[in-house]
Amino acid sequence: MGSLFKWEMKQTFSSKAFWILGASIISLPVALLVLTLIFSEGMTGYNAFLEGLNNYNAFVIFLIGVFAGIHVTGAFEGRKIQSAVMAGNSRFNILMAKFLSYITAVGIYSVVAIVISSVISFTMQGINGFDDSFARAIIVRSLVYIVVEIAYSATCFLSSMLVRHLGGAIGLNMGLMLISNIAVQLLFNFDWMIKYLNYIPAAQTMVLLGDISNENIARALVSSVVACALVVALSYLKFRREELK
Repeated sequence: MGSLFKWEMKQTFSSKAFWILGASIISLPVALLVLTLIFSEGMTGYNAFLEGLNNYNAFVIFLIGVFAGIHVTGAFEGRKIQSAVMAGNSRFNILMAKFLSYITAVGIYSVVAIVISSVISFTMQGINGFDDSFARAIIVRSLVYIVVEIAYSATCFLSSMLVRHLGGAIGLNMGLMLISNIAVQLLFNFDWMIKYLNYIPAAQTMVLLGDISNENIARALVSSVVACALVVALSYLKFRREELK
């Protein structure tokens, strides 16, 4: 599978969609953060950092579905998946290489955007405003947040595997991300739902902004791993029986 993954990453890095959408996913939340800091008074560096995380999630909701549609559905329409199968590669290895290349791209977007936002936040507002240690409040939270964003974005990979029309996949992805985000915010109004929402990556993109306890870190990481595993399992169930044309 190693050679398949290397081939997938080479295809990803040579794709215009990767660079164009990546530039948007990274630059737009950063630009919004800068505007917020310019026109806001009294915001601490820590609050600006949290604002940067929230901004990134907001733009990922709208843009990552486009990338997923192109990355997955485009591979089928371009017959790259079919060629890999005909070359004798197992469908599971092909799927895993495609999934790993997708989450790697999402991880790159997340790391770059969060690092830039963090540098801007603390440069403009100072390193202040948090009671916990810098390592825990900023570094650990950022790392866990990246994992959660990857798991949340994995939803778009699954829907793109189910819908093979590029336009349809992009539309479904954007709808799913937007609706899930709104639904989670609404469900947080019900106290009895909170304990369940804490195990959903979409909800953890909000919970982590306020709760960095060991318990919540564990919940966020476990739920993210489970979510990614489910995406792979469901995608493979669809892919293994599908007749490729």
